[in-house]
Amino acid sequence: MLIPWEVLCENSAQSEAFSEKLVEIAAADPLILSEVMRGVLHKEPCIQIQAADVVEKVSDRRPAFLMPYKRVILEQLIDIKLVEVRLQVALFLGRVLWDEWEMKQVVALLEKWIEMQETEAIVINSLQSLHTLAMQKTWIRPHFLEQLEKIKEHASVSVQKIAAELQI
Repeated sequence: MLIPWEVLCENSAQSEAFSEKLVEIAAADPLILSEVMRGVLHKEPCIQIQAADVVEKVSDRRPAFLMPYKRVILEQLIDIKLVEVRLQVALFLGRVLWDEWEMKQVVALLEKWIEMQETEAIVINSLQSLHTLAMQKTWIRPHFLEQLEKIKEHASVSVQKIAAELQI
């Protein structure tokens, strides 16, 4: 299926409806998600943003669908500089079943994004993913707790509020 990305980049009711339909289709068919993942790597920022949003929504419903894309996520998606894409990637990093080596890379990346404080949304999404991973692996908990302490000292009130809700 070729996805008409130009429709998704329009600011219209048709675009919104198509985006919702695409999430439903991709959540039902992992082959469609493959095409969406290509969109996240597209050269056009609008397409990257829309595709990342679809991937995030699909991964919320079907996290296992991300498994075939672990290498793409670690080698390409984490390097995308667009804030709108990075905040989506930060969320779905916590949904993938990583092996230990990959998990160490992901934890280091999430810590970096939290410490950079590029945007509140990226910090919050990174904290949420780090929390999810800390609930899976006990060795991650000290990393998560350290980030919570740093947040208390330097982050905005809204980020501190979210951090307080994520206690282990």
